[in-house]
Amino acid sequence: MKCKKCKREIVDNSLFCNWCGAKQLTTTDEIKVPVPHRNANGTWTAQIMVSGIRVRVTTETEKEYYIKARAVKADLIEAEKPDNRIVSSAVTEYIENRTGKLSPSTIDSYKRRAKSNLQSLMKLRIRDLTLPTVQAAINEECKTYSGKTVNEAWSLISSATGVKISSLVMPSKKAQKKPPTYSVEDIRKLIYELNQIGGQVEVAGLLAMWLSLRRSEIIGLKWTDIGESEIHVRTARVYDEHHKLIEKGTKTDLSERTIPCDSYILSRINALPHDGEYVITMGTTSIWRGITKACNRAAVTHGYLHGFRHTNATLMEFIGIPALYANRRGGWANDHVRQKIYSDTMTEGDKEVAAKVDSFFNNLLADYSSGD
Repeated sequence: MKCKKCKREIVDNSLFCNWCGAKQLTTTDEIKVPVPHRNANGTWTAQIMVSGIRVRVTTETEKEYYIKARAVKADLIEAEKPDNRIVSSAVTEYIENRTGKLSPSTIDSYKRRAKSNLQSLMKLRIRDLTLPTVQAAINEECKTYSGKTVNEAWSLISSATGVKISSLVMPSKKAQKKPPTYSVEDIRKLIYELNQIGGQVEVAGLLAMWLSLRRSEIIGLKWTDIGESEIHVRTARVYDEHHKLIEKGTKTDLSERTIPCDSYILSRINALPHDGEYVITMGTTSIWRGITKACNRAAVTHGYLHGFRHTNATLMEFIGIPALYANRRGGWANDHVRQKIYSDTMTEGDKEVAAKVDSFFNNLLADYSSGD
C-alpha cells in the first residue's frame, strides 16, 4: 500500500508511514483487536493472535493498548514473546552468573533456597508466574518456613526471572534476634571464664570482645598480622558451599585496619602453638562450644563472637569513645562526613582510644587476679 501523505510504498495495513510518520488507519474497525481488561496494578492487557501465535499486549493506558495492539497485529512492531524458560533453570543460571562475585556464604544460601523453597514455582515456566499462582505457593510455604525464609526465596526467584508482582501479600519478617547486652559485671565474669578455658577459645573471645573483630577476621588472622604492639586486620576466612574455609578480603575497605593491641592479648596469642599460617586453627564449631562453656559458667546469655563484638560497640559508647574512633577501630562503615574527618585525625587518635579500652579491660583483669 502507499502512504496517504507522501505516497511511498509501505507495509500493508500500516498504522503509520515509516517514511513520514503520517497516520494511515483512521477507524477502530480497520484492524480488529480484543477488548483489554484492567489488571490490579492499573495496566491494560489482552492476548492477540499474530501469524497463528497468541501473544500478550500490555500497556499503561487503554488508549495505548489499542495503538500498540493494532501495531502488533499489523506486524509494525515486535510482539512481547512469552518467557518459556523453566523457573529453576533461570534461578540456576542466575546463581552461576554471580558465583565469584558474591561471598560463598551468600551463594550457598541461594542454592539452599533454590533446592528447598517454593518448589511448586520452580517447576513452572516463567510466563506462568501469575499473581494467583505465586500467592498460593507463598501461602502454602508459610505453613512450613519462617517469613524471612519465604521472602528470601521469592526474592531469589523474582531477581532471576525478572518477574515483579507488586500486589503480592508477603509474610512479615520477624525481627532479627539481637545479641545480648552484657553489664560490666557480666564482662568481668566472661573475661575470667575465658581465661580459665584458655587457648584459642580465649583468644577468639578476646579478639571479638576487646578488639571488636568479626568471626571471619578472627579465623582469618595470620601470624604475619601479629605485631609487637598491634595486630593488622587484612584478611578473612569464610565457609564455601562445601563447608570448606576459604580466604577472602575483609568485608569492606574500611574493615582493613591496624589496631593497637594490649600486651595481655598479645601474650595470649603468642602462647598459642604456631601450627601453620593462621593463628586460629580450630573449627568454628569448637569455638562455639568453648564460648558456650564460658557463658554457662559466667551465668550469662550466650552471645558467641558476634555478640561479643556487639558488646564491644556498646562498651565503647559506654566509656565515651567518640563514634569517629569507634567506627575506625571496629571497621564499621561511616557516613561521608565521618569518613573525611577520621582520615585526618585517626593517626593521633588511635593510641589514645586503644589506651582507654585497654585500661578498662586491665582493671577487670586486676579484679580477678586479686581475688575480688
